[in-house]
Amino acid sequence: MGIAGGGAQEQARRATARVAQLRRELTAAERSQHAWSAGAEGERLVAQALDGLDGHGWRVLHDVHWPGRRYANLDHVAIGPGGVVVVDAKKWSGDVRLDDGDLRQNGYRRDRELDGVARATADVAALLPPRHRSAARGVLCLADQPLRPARTRSGVRVVGRTHLAGHLRSLDRRLTPREVGELTEFLRGRLDGDRSPELPTTAAVGAPRSRRTVREDLLALLLALVVLVVASMLLTHLLARTAAPLGAGG
Repeated sequence: MGIAGGGAQEQARRATARVAQLRRELTAAERSQHAWSAGAEGERLVAQALDGLDGHGWRVLHDVHWPGRRYANLDHVAIGPGGVVVVDAKKWSGDVRLDDGDLRQNGYRRDRELDGVARATADVAALLPPRHRSAARGVLCLADQPLRPARTRSGVRVVGRTHLAGHLRSLDRRLTPREVGELTEFLRGRLDGDRSPELPTTAAVGAPRSRRTVREDLLALLLALVVLVVASMLLTHLLARTAAPLGAGG
């Protein structure tokens, strides 16, 4: 038999569970909104620091495509006498420090963020003419941290926003004013279009070898082993035939 009010009680239980789920989703959405808002503010602050370099021969592209990635973007790409610098902006709070080349925030290592900057820098470098690829550099800029420029294990430089402009001005000269202008227009055309540019398909030096090449090497090694075995057998047979008369004469 049914229990009086049982149906309503079940509906109330389901409604309570649904409210709890909606509250969790709202909390997650609010956290995401805060993170995106903080990120946008960090990018804006870093952009202001970079825009102050105009009088020092630098040009800056903001919020452009990440080469080879359909939905990812690069916060800033600065082109100037010191080279082509990919700048990733972060608005991190808490205790941020660099210990023996390791970047940590509140005690947690931030290797993933550094690896992302290194990968973005390599992808931008792949678009450049070969003679300029070594001029590409990666910088992680912390909008709210006073860190002076420091090199990490990944090769990416970490610097606070207030020291960013000075760091770029201090870089060794790699590009002439003419090259700065040419590369700025080249990268603007590639990175600021309707879609992300594809990365060059030509294999780079040090790239993994193709399966076909590995297979050919294995076949060559196998053939060499076969030849070695056959030669060993022939040599053994020849020695045996040479030694036979000596044994008979004894």
